[in-house]
Amino acid sequence: MPDLESCADQDEDHDSIFTGIDIGIKLEDPSWAGDLPHYRPLVHRAVMAAYVLGGFSAEASSVATSKIGSAELSVVLSDDCSVQVLNRNYRGKDKATNVLSFAALDDPDEEALALQRGVLSLGDIVLSRETLIREARDQSKRLEDHFTHLLVHGVLHLLGYDHLSEDEAIEMEGLEVDILGRLGIADPYMFETRSPQSRAIDE
Repeated sequence: MPDLESCADQDEDHDSIFTGIDIGIKLEDPSWAGDLPHYRPLVHRAVMAAYVLGGFSAEASSVATSKIGSAELSVVLSDDCSVQVLNRNYRGKDKATNVLSFAALDDPDEEALALQRGVLSLGDIVLSRETLIREARDQSKRLEDHFTHLLVHGVLHLLGYDHLSEDEAIEMEGLEVDILGRLGIADPYMFETRSPQSRAIDE
């Protein structure tokens, strides 16, 4: 994961293993525990659903993704200040956003490393607490549901999905809606009138 110029104290809280995927959780903003005290099972539920039901995109499929049955990723629960730093440094956007994904599969050396280690590193997902809460309130969504949606969206990015073109956005959004539906969460886009590409949630 890229270096983070932290704006607050950090508290490491690593959780773990479900069969086939190791999920690390890092609590950078302690306020998450108060606003969403059951964040840990929600992370595991969302990540597992997206990983199992989403699968790798056609572009991300490789020798490593087909041969290695074990994967790992990390979820960082952060804040607006730190996420703004990352967004500025790595995307050129000097503002906070709800979720950022840093896919290890974008690294050309990752396949060789994965084959050597026997574990495929998918990358890191970083979420901002204040933006998550604000969006859930403004969109009249349950905080748990919006949190789950952002996690599913982030995992799909790590699996190679994107929304740079309209076709990509339609595919990715369709997967999100299907995965969330299986988790008992309503279509988060049902009242949207913009095109899938223009309403991408991490813009």
